[in-house]
Amino acid sequence: MKKLILIPFLLLAFLSMAACGGDNKEPFTPEVPEQPGNGDKEEPDTPESGENGRYLVLFSSRTSNTERVAQLIQTTLDCDILKVEPETPYDDDYNAMLERAQKELADVRQGNYPPVKTSIENFDDYEMVLVGYPIWYGSMATPMQTFLHNYASKLAGKHIALFATSGSSGISSSVSEAHDLCPDAVFVEQTLLLTSSSLNQMESRVPAWLNEIGANKEAPDTPDASSLKVKITAGDHTITATMDDNAAGRDFLSRLPLEVTLEDYNNITEKIFYPNPKLDLEGVARGCTPSPGDITIYEPWGNVAIFCKSWSYSDDLIKIGHIDGNGIESLQVSSDIKVKIERQ
Repeated sequence: MKKLILIPFLLLAFLSMAACGGDNKEPFTPEVPEQPGNGDKEEPDTPESGENGRYLVLFSSRTSNTERVAQLIQTTLDCDILKVEPETPYDDDYNAMLERAQKELADVRQGNYPPVKTSIENFDDYEMVLVGYPIWYGSMATPMQTFLHNYASKLAGKHIALFATSGSSGISSSVSEAHDLCPDAVFVEQTLLLTSSSLNQMESRVPAWLNEIGANKEAPDTPDASSLKVKITAGDHTITATMDDNAAGRDFLSRLPLEVTLEDYNNITEKIFYPNPKLDLEGVARGCTPSPGDITIYEPWGNVAIFCKSWSYSDDLIKIGHIDGNGIESLQVSSDIKVKIERQ
């Protein structure tokens, strides 16, 4: 009789051990995340697209509150939207979630960011990124802290607008955290906070806030994309480029055609020349992490620099355009090149 009772008990114990086994890590222990592009994940996430490609709504949400606000913003602007999700989903049990949130926040303060599974290639096409998150114990929810930490260099020079939901906490501490996480971004001063007592005002508060920060559904009065195109001729080779629609890019276009010598700089890292007078930089966002094909201005010298290789972030670089396709390969030679630049 004792053996019959013992058998189901041992079976239950075995099943429990199997369910709790695996990698033997402690539950909810944050790990230092891998940098974007590393690990097993090969493809970045694709934001859900809207017609207005000027904006990206980037949000994290454990319950539906922040997600509802994010979706209203996305619908109002008809723009792209992307959800930041933790690598390990949060427990549905509220108390367990609170315990994990407290531990993750403590780890973040020590520089250990819990991993997220969301990634994105770049933010180049976006005029503004609207970042939303719940507030946990007065701080920005940890998945968004991780994401901003991971992508700080790619958000450099981008305009960021912050919105948040909370039970009753204020937003000021999370704003400071965002500034610390992305020190080279340009933050919109006006923020949006919806607490449990004001969430029912979402339908009116969201449009009012978007109007206040100058975000709207209408397409800006910009030139047709074809008018931003240029062609660069070097001997028998012709490549094309697309200039950015900013003050410097428009000033550059206004001076065409140009015949210049592109000087090789730093062992095929850049091809440079000096426009005279210097290009107009009024209102142009500073800061750039150049990649091959980027057309930039190095502000201290006033020169145009076309990057043939990737380089590190600099506050003094201003992106004004990009070589189309694989055209940069024609400039990746260790000598100066005489070129003619004209509108396409």
